[in-house]
This record gives sequence, structure tokens and C-alpha cells, in this order.
Amino acid sequence: MKVILSPKAREYVTSEARYLKSKSTRAGQQFADDLKRLRHDLGMFPQMGKATAELPFPNAFRFVLGAYLVDYEIRAAQIFILAIRHGRERPPGVAVEDDFDLEEADDKPDSAS
Repeated sequence: MKVILSPKAREYVTSEARYLKSKSTRAGQQFADDLKRLRHDLGMFPQMGKATAELPFPNAFRFVLGAYLVDYEIRAAQIFILAIRHGRERPPGVAVEDDFDLEEADDKPDSAS
């Protein structure tokens, strides 16, 4: 499967690589190599990540890549990397529509019956 980075993920990778290279050429190269290997592996094994409550939609997974968290979605013919962040960074808010699960509170069985 083809692996594509969202504009947000691409921006983060560029920024993080630049930062790491300014501190250590080796660290910057390791980051680039790790991402290249991840893209290859995700293409071969799309479900290697884990589902998480922080990504409340179908076919969304998180993979831990060293100190980084990679959130991605499996689509029909591609893997779409939604976001990449360092594990110490605050998680981005994922907006969820009020009717996302399409269940109404009245539809749930009443335990008092």
C-alpha cells in the first residue's frame, strides 16, 4: 500500500528533522531513516499500530516509533499519516461531531426495567 503524509505531518517531519540536525547530524539522520523504514513497514503491514480512544474513528491507528507517536488511517488503497508528534508533546485535540456514533441516549436499554 502507498503511504502518504498529511500536510500537517509533513510540516512536523520537516521541522523536527531541521531541529534534530541542528543538535546532531546523526540524530537527524536517524529520525529520517526511522521514518523511511516506518513508511515501508506500514505499506507492508498496515495494521501494525494499535487503535486508541484518542482517535475515535474507524481504521485509525497509532504506532509508537521510538519517542514519537504516529497517528494514521487506513484508507481503500493507501495509508494516510495524519500526525506525528513527540511523546512528550501534548496530544492534539480531535474534534468529534455530536452525532458521531449515531446513538441516541433514548436508544440504550434501561437498566431499571
